[in-house]
Amino acid sequence: MSNVNDSVRSRQRTYILDIRDQTGKSFSQIARTVGVAPSTIVRFMNDEAANHSLSATTMARLENEFGPLTPQSNALIPSNSSELVPMVGRIQAGLWQSGDMFAQEGYSEFISITPDDRYPGIKRWAFRVQGDSMDLLYPSGTIVVAVSYCDIARLPKTGDKVIAIRQENGLEEATLKEIEIRDDGRVVLWPRSTNPDFSQAIVLPKSSLNPFPDNGCHDEYRIAGMIIQSIRRE
Repeated sequence: MSNVNDSVRSRQRTYILDIRDQTGKSFSQIARTVGVAPSTIVRFMNDEAANHSLSATTMARLENEFGPLTPQSNALIPSNSSELVPMVGRIQAGLWQSGDMFAQEGYSEFISITPDDRYPGIKRWAFRVQGDSMDLLYPSGTIVVAVSYCDIARLPKTGDKVIAIRQENGLEEATLKEIEIRDDGRVVLWPRSTNPDFSQAIVLPKSSLNPFPDNGCHDEYRIAGMIIQSIRRE
């Protein structure tokens, strides 16, 4: 039994060390954060002669605040690590909507989301989906988070969920669709909808794939952003 308890104690100690290292909190501060007496954590961590482990109640409080202690490793998944991302506004899934979504400034609303290690240091934008042309993937009201293809320095690929921009009469309009790149180079934007009114694809010229032309001049259409995350109610 002592070997089992030693193993549990060792994993719990490493877990708390991870919390300390990633949050900068002292042992007593960690204890206060989860509502237990400071001595509960301080003695557990500093008394090398002790052989007890933390109670299930204390561990539940720690994991609820800082993330789970995984059985495969002692890696900590901090639940309170987040970044503020500007909420640009609404994006129409079914229709073109005025506004260059990636050129706005002076945002008044932000949402807090976890960092994305696939795109470190890359700016992200959040949009609230409006309409039902993409409701198989993003029901109306879903928040989607996007990055700019210019920032990640790659071209769109088949299967990407994208924000497409159209220039018309000096104005720019945006829509949300899934992209297909055909063998002949044509770019196809597909709705993914339960509504039969949204069953037709939008076919764009091959040149619309390039979000960063050498001459700085955009064609009538361009694929500006890629959806990397969605947030919705179940």
